[in-house]
Amino acid sequence: MRTSILAWSAASGILLGAFADVLIAAAILIAARLLPDAATRWMQRVGPVAWTAALLVLPLVGGVLGYLEGQLKTR
Repeated sequence: MRTSILAWSAASGILLGAFADVLIAAAILIAARLLPDAATRWMQRVGPVAWTAALLVLPLVGGVLGYLEGQLKTR
């Protein structure tokens, strides 16, 4: 029982992190449509690093927070 609660909490945290990725990507794409020159420069400088970090870090942090929430539920 405890393991399933921890697993579900971690999985839901990963899913919420993925949703956060989608929201951030949408905001960046909207900003790119409104400010095309700034977006081009930004994508050339920090774009690839920022996208990779966001796509990896946010779901990972969400999973860790979900796991910790699951530990609180099982106490």
